[in-house]
Amino acid sequence: MAKKKNNLISIIPAFLLMGAAIGIQTANILKYSIVGLIVGVIVYFVLTRRNKKINNE
Repeated sequence: MAKKKNNLISIIPAFLLMGAAIGIQTANILKYSIVGLIVGVIVYFVLTRRNKKINNE
């Protein structure tokens, strides 16, 4: 069986870009970009921890 490719790291820039898009609309691009980056990092660590827990069962 082929090993699955791990693409979780692409979540971080996705949230960063979503935050930037919201920031452009509200004229607070830096604030929302930073919030998007932080949320992306949190989601990344939550999903990697969940995947490790699922794979160990």
